[in-house]
Amino acid sequence: MAIRLHMNHDLSEEKQSVLHLMPCKIYGDESANVSTYFTPYIREVDDKVYNSSFRGYPLQGKKITLPSGYKGITFVEHKKPEVEHVERNLYFTGAFSHFTYWNYDKLPSKNDSLAAAMDWIDIAEALHSTES
Repeated sequence: MAIRLHMNHDLSEEKQSVLHLMPCKIYGDESANVSTYFTPYIREVDDKVYNSSFRGYPLQGKKITLPSGYKGITFVEHKKPEVEHVERNLYFTGAFSHFTYWNYDKLPSKNDSLAAAMDWIDIAEALHSTES
């Protein structure tokens, strides 16, 4: 199955998207103009931890900045295939250099799976770099 990524933008000129990784699953595949209806009130607890809420549930979050030399990009698939093994088309929707991830019932820490995965970027670079 081929996956085609369609990008008609220069990433250096692209406006940065605001991303929040929420600890929930939304069962729906329709488009939603989230920024019109959801602008969270975020309170900075200290320089690394944020408090907010979503539908009455308290959230504790942390801003993650992508490592130097990396840029995040987001895509959307307008029409999902009805069968497997067919070509899929994903279209560029935005770019980001940081995002905020949220936990329901605990402070963000290095033990969170997302934080641990981000650490692997530095580890992989160290393992695969050539000695100089």
